[in-house]
Amino acid sequence: MEIRKYFRIKYYREILNLKYQFFRKQSLLNIKNKILISEKKTKLSKNKINQIYNLLNKQDKVDKDSMWFDILNNYHKNFLYFAKQSKKNLEYALDNPHDYNIFYGFDDNCKAIHDKSSFNFKFRYSQPIIDKLLSLCEFLGILRLDYPENLKKRYVNLDIEKLITKIEKKINLKLKFNNPFPGEKGIKTSKGILQIREVQAIYQAFKIRKILGQNKYKNKNVLEFGGGMGRTAYYCHKFGIKNYTLVDLLIPRICQVNYLSRSIEEKKIVLNPKKVDFNKNNIKIISPNFLFSKNFKFDLVFNSDSFTEIDLINQKKYEKYILKNSKIFFSINHENNNHNVRDFFKNLNSNNYSRNLYWLRRGYIEEQFKFLD
Repeated sequence: MEIRKYFRIKYYREILNLKYQFFRKQSLLNIKNKILISEKKTKLSKNKINQIYNLLNKQDKVDKDSMWFDILNNYHKNFLYFAKQSKKNLEYALDNPHDYNIFYGFDDNCKAIHDKSSFNFKFRYSQPIIDKLLSLCEFLGILRLDYPENLKKRYVNLDIEKLITKIEKKINLKLKFNNPFPGEKGIKTSKGILQIREVQAIYQAFKIRKILGQNKYKNKNVLEFGGGMGRTAYYCHKFGIKNYTLVDLLIPRICQVNYLSRSIEEKKIVLNPKKVDFNKNNIKIISPNFLFSKNFKFDLVFNSDSFTEIDLINQKKYEKYILKNSKIFFSINHENNNHNVRDFFKNLNSNNYSRNLYWLRRGYIEEQFKFLD
């Protein structure tokens, strides 16, 4: 009896937590949809597997004041132990990341998340996705902004496929939702399985393109740290921003090359090279130590949902690098931890700083910092 009570509490806590994240009334989120689980299986080349295998003993140092310390010890170490035993093990784990919780901390396709007894498809993989999709449409002007003081339901007969078509037209990009791994859950569409982080990546890449300049972005170079799976890098590449660098800890770097090499032409993904041509049009995936040893200039540095969650030592390293080597820093982060992003750039002239609410996730702030050349 006590066990049932415990799981009921967990179940309702999860639902309530998700409800607090919605931007609109739940009655507006009951749009017809079907939840689908990806069964797709794709393959990496032997060359990419060899490159990843050679990195497995180069684990980055993570301090205890970083959220990644617990994630590494509770989840990622199991993958590392299994993968180090043989290249065959590594290949199997990369093809089946769900079973090894490799994405834990930055993406949902994890056994530890999906297989929870309190897990609920409707509230995790239907309404939250639709909420963010509608927010994206509001941001783009496809839908009018929801007015919560009016009890009358404005949205009627919305269709997800039609909304996606309108988004494509507005951003001038044909969308394709890559689902290269089995176990990915989301809403079934003609473009693939749509999930929460996919919607956010479209928005973030669109904003990056806009910040760089509508007619100039193709000649610009971007650095993103804390890039998760690499979804924003993927959409920037689709938009024509080809010169892109991702810098992250070991496990996210492995996940980025794993995802991007299955979604983009594999030779365009360069993993942890000894020498980097930062002017070349490809996606470069490098370690923090490698980045901090260089002084290459970037037109824009981007970070989403990680700067405030890493340890203070590395926060200061990124602050120093950004101040010295970036023209613009674009941040999307919450302010729930000890240090917020503004703390590190508080001496910047207010004319070169802007702060707005993030359209797609409650409790998050968009900030732009412009530095003089």
